[in-house]
Amino acid sequence: MLRHAIIGCGRVAPNHIDAFAAVDGWEVALVCDEKPRAAAFAAEYAVPAWTDRAEDVLADDDITSVSVAVGHHAHADLVEAALRAGKHVIVEKPFGLDPERSRDLARYAATQDLTLTVVSQHRYDPVVAAVRSWLDEGLLGTVVYATATLQAHRSPDYYSESTWRGRRAGEGGSALINQGYHCLDVLRWLCGDLEVERAVSRTVALADVIETEDTLCGLLTTSAGAPVLLGITVASAAQWRTRIEIVGTEGSVSFDLDHPGRLHDWHGSPALCERASAEQARGVQEDPPGLAYYGVSHRRQIADFCAAVSEHRAMMFAPLDALGTLATITELYRQGERP
Repeated sequence: MLRHAIIGCGRVAPNHIDAFAAVDGWEVALVCDEKPRAAAFAAEYAVPAWTDRAEDVLADDDITSVSVAVGHHAHADLVEAALRAGKHVIVEKPFGLDPERSRDLARYAATQDLTLTVVSQHRYDPVVAAVRSWLDEGLLGTVVYATATLQAHRSPDYYSESTWRGRRAGEGGSALINQGYHCLDVLRWLCGDLEVERAVSRTVALADVIETEDTLCGLLTTSAGAPVLLGITVASAAQWRTRIEIVGTEGSVSFDLDHPGRLHDWHGSPALCERASAEQARGVQEDPPGLAYYGVSHRRQIADFCAAVSEHRAMMFAPLDALGTLATITELYRQGERP
């Protein structure tokens, strides 16, 4: 039995508990957070042990790997400490707040033969995998343009009750780097590297609570020059709604990253329509372990992580992919701050 630890017992930690429980030969043996939260979390999820010191986790030779699920500002330090302690690491997005430091950590993990991945669970969603395969097979032709939108609602309490959300030094931004991250990340997975042409960032509804943006829109381009439009807000009345559309010369598809992720619309050849109809008809019976819009694909990414550790192989999603998303976010923020 390989033993895993979770550092950070917040909103996403139940997804890690659920995912590791589904992998044979692995167990979450230790959780770490402030005393009351760690103790309560360990009791709720039947974790054998808890601690309030990350040092205890990293000094435990029986711990093979760790999840880093704390505030954004602490990601890089904990990832580095865990790697230097010889642990395999899965870190919640973003990789960190500094692309260059994150790149150094990815290189260090490679030199130490340690598995390191950043959570991008929606790259493992069945509908996203299906669209990626259709693009790879040429069923959509050449991408003409793509769009991704997220509208979500975050109350003032979501920020005021946190020590790091809504603060540049703590979160590194807000709507984009936190809620909108996955829309951008999936766009990059499907369309490749993106160049930021222009961005506009605003704080529309939460200016009294946060020092970062609640709304951001960007114009980007693919390496072939196709325009990509991104629109993100947490100032909507809708709790959570995403849409991604890929338009190509031979076909187009529209889908979401909600739960369950679904294909909404398609046009194109009989081959594309047959594949899309089958995807839309696919049954979804999995219940999410935590917040519904997190989905269930932590299970798929963590299963890939565990197999990579056990079998000494690469994962589908490498740290360099996360570096590209972080660099794009950094540039969107830079552009968005221009007058």
